Formats: sequence, structure tokens, C-alpha cells
Amino acid sequence: MSVSRCRVSYTDADGVLHCVDVDSESLYEAVAMAVAEWREDEMIPQMPGPMTELTVTVIRRPVEHKIRLGQVQKWAQPSVVGGPAAIVKRERVRRLLGAET
Repeated sequence: MSVSRCRVSYTDADGVLHCVDVDSESLYEAVAMAVAEWREDEMIPQMPGPMTELTVTVIRRPVEHKIRLGQVQKWAQPSVVGGPAAIVKRERVRRLLGAET
């Protein structure tokens, strides 16, 4: 089983949101790890109880792309390649870049 980065959170009786990020292999492990972290935190006045709803958000690894502005400008040049949908996308990109359509 793979490990996922998770953000576990809950809102206490005073309306304060508490969050912690953990690396876990399951939903249950993520909650248990978060509770263990909160137990060690002196800033949390009361721990979540059995009926406290916890939110577990799986944080996906970001995907990064690098592209030169010149490549975008070249792609945005008028063309019929890709059909009507691509024509509209290129026109929109040209407008955003400040180029005349």
C-alpha cells in the first residue's frame, strides 16, 4: 500500500478549525496520527470526541510544467489545426496576451 499526504481537520466547540498534515497508508491511520499530534499540542483546549466529524483531505503531489512565453505565443498564432475548439482556445490566449485577433 502506498503512503499519501493527508490533511486531517476538525472544528472544535468554539468554532476553531484545527488541521494537521500527516503521511499515512489509510484513512484510519491518518486520523489516528492526527489525534496523536493534537494530543501533543498544548494549544488545543479539548480533543475531538467520538462524535466529532473529522475531514481527511488527500493532498496530491503537484505537477509542474515549464514552458517559454515564446512557445505560447507561437501556439496562439491563427491556425485551423485542431478544429473550431482549438481556434477558440488560441483566440482566447491571444486576447489574454494582448495580441490582436
